Amino acid sequence: MSSSLFTSDSYQEMDAFNDGLSLFSASLVLIIGVFGVITNSSILFIFYKEKSEKTAFNLICFFRAASNVVILSATFLSVFFPKIMIGYSIYSASLESFLIHLSLTLYLGNEYQIIMVALNRFCALFLPMYYSILCGFIPTLVILSVIYSFRLGKVLFEHDNHVSTNCYTSFSVEFLSWIYDPNPECEVDDNILEVIFYTFITMSIINVVTFLKIISFYWKRNDGNPMDKEARKRMKRNIILFFQTIFQDSLYLIDLIFTFKLRLLDFTHILHLIATSSSGLSTHRFWTFLSGTLVWEFVHSVDGFIMMMFNERLSFLKKRFHPTPSITNIPSGRQNAVNTTLSIVG
Repeated sequence: MSSSLFTSDSYQEMDAFNDGLSLFSASLVLIIGVFGVITNSSILFIFYKEKSEKTAFNLICFFRAASNVVILSATFLSVFFPKIMIGYSIYSASLESFLIHLSLTLYLGNEYQIIMVALNRFCALFLPMYYSILCGFIPTLVILSVIYSFRLGKVLFEHDNHVSTNCYTSFSVEFLSWIYDPNPECEVDDNILEVIFYTFITMSIINVVTFLKIISFYWKRNDGNPMDKEARKRMKRNIILFFQTIFQDSLYLIDLIFTFKLRLLDFTHILHLIATSSSGLSTHRFWTFLSGTLVWEFVHSVDGFIMMMFNERLSFLKKRFHPTPSITNIPSGRQNAVNTTLSIVG
């Protein structure tokens, strides 16, 4: 997810009916977008219908899936796809800019969730007796509400400033990626990359510590302390949930890599390609589409698919992945401390 950094003085709109790359790009945006809306919507539906799904971990997935649906619907399917197809926007400059920034702010909200999930597992393993207080359903709901209220308030404030300065972000059909207003007076201090980078570093540290704790537990239990059948099942379940998080987090790593790669492209080299080669502009358009649009959309679509595959109610792999119902809260009664820890991971 990144903004194209390049603009062209000889800007020409290219619609999908006259340009093969635009048609190909529009097809990918439509297919991946619809797929993502379906998979993420299934998570929302199951959370709403099934009482057993209303756990702290699934609440995080619910907010994440809801953000994904809004991002895919409001920006990719409603703004990017029609503009690529017909070569111009069907919205006002103000509304198009707002929809793009809405998706950007929700993307950052999902980034914050990465830290929440990592802390959820850390708390379950290292502070099991305080899990319901620190990482239970109500605390998680409050934190998520604060995060997204802040993000939505921020985007409304910024949009008001964009309107007053007449500086609008838009989707460029020339570069097949979203761009900030190129006017010098509209220069934006974009710290999105820094937020993503430091969020990922923090999450990685927490997850490494958590993973080492799990490995340590396995090592101790297998060293002359055989565990019962239920404990083994819970352990398998918790490892699966941990790797679900790893798979989801890896999506944002992919986006981070492509974003930084795009930012580090040599601008002079790109202009030279465009000026000296008839295929230069096409090559550049494909790269900006891949890094600035396709990878961003891919993150939110596959994110929903991963959640669906690991969901007990939806996955066709549930017999393999979910031998027992998920348990995400501290069980009642006096139980062995080790089993208590295992039962609440995730």
